[in-house]
Amino acid sequence: MKEVSEFGMGLTYCIGLFLMHAERYNHDKKEFKKMGYESLASPHSWFNGSSDHLYDLQIPEHFNDELKKRIEYFQDRVLKFGHGFWKPEATEEDVNWSIEEAKKILMEIDRTMNISVLKGDYE
Repeated sequence: MKEVSEFGMGLTYCIGLFLMHAERYNHDKKEFKKMGYESLASPHSWFNGSSDHLYDLQIPEHFNDELKKRIEYFQDRVLKFGHGFWKPEATEEDVNWSIEEAKKILMEIDRTMNISVLKGDYE
């Protein structure tokens, strides 16, 4: 068995790695704009780097169908934004949707495991 994966393998671990890119989007957008490289901070560029972590998502069979479909939809949509050729390209709203959806999925996974979860004021 492999001990490491290039972009991670799992479920919550991989979604967590994806979310680690969330803060970078606004930071990079501001920094690249200062340097005159606005296209490097595009939603498509952000998705290209962040979505890699979703390739090896492992969705447990015991999850209900609704949650499995939600995770699969999230994974497929985000990978297409990052590595597909959707037209029009991803927007800032798509970035915001994907970050919020990832958080909601993680909260739902906690609920599935009977863990109490509350949204934080300071995320």
